[in-house]
Amino acid sequence: MTSGVTETFVIGLDDTDTPDGGGTGPLARALAAAVEAESFGTSLGVTRHRLLDSPKLNMTTRNTALAVVITTERSLDDVEDYVVAFVRKGVERGSDAGVVVLSRHSDMPHVLAFGRRCQQEVMSLADQETFATEGNVRSRSLGNKRAGTIGALAAAGLRAGGGDGHYIDLAGLADVTGRTLAGQIRTNTAIEKVLDEAIDEELDRDDAVDCGEGLWPRIVLGEPVLLTRRSEEDRKLWIPIDHDIDP
Repeated sequence: MTSGVTETFVIGLDDTDTPDGGGTGPLARALAAAVEAESFGTSLGVTRHRLLDSPKLNMTTRNTALAVVITTERSLDDVEDYVVAFVRKGVERGSDAGVVVLSRHSDMPHVLAFGRRCQQEVMSLADQETFATEGNVRSRSLGNKRAGTIGALAAAGLRAGGGDGHYIDLAGLADVTGRTLAGQIRTNTAIEKVLDEAIDEELDRDDAVDCGEGLWPRIVLGEPVLLTRRSEEDRKLWIPIDHDIDP
């Protein structure tokens, strides 16, 4: 049921894969696509967030977690039920998936603090439960050990904070490859700014950017921003500084 009022929800996902297959990134992208294809809401992009790498943590590759932001007229209960049902269908058997949902009623700074701590120290399930409860966040475990909720809460907090992570899915992003003008990037994607990192100024619309096989803009002050540097081989070409992001 819709409320007639559009709200923004931040969804955190983690540990939906296993060493033998799957991936939280592809699942998060599929969730964002389903939200729009099924007219459930509008996706504002999928972001990947790096957490602490430690031998004490059970990781399939790098310790990363994903966040999806959507706008919708659906209720918080509807969003939670939709996401949990979607993840249950797509999760790898034997994984320890966790899902969290932040709403306008959540204490974002509190959850952001948890996310930042997860980038600096090993946080426990008890820590996650405390922060989720105090932050008024919906938290659901879909695995036996429930550890996936730790990364899911961290990713949601970091995404909501607006200053961490890279987009792996964003409107128009998949269609921009190769040598492309900065003006075309701003027009054809949801990227807000294309900056020369050295001087922190926007590129002119006719400046060429080598987009390679894809772009991974950062979240800067809550907006998708592409940071570039001038090529040493071709002074008329700019190169994105973020290019080693696992999609």
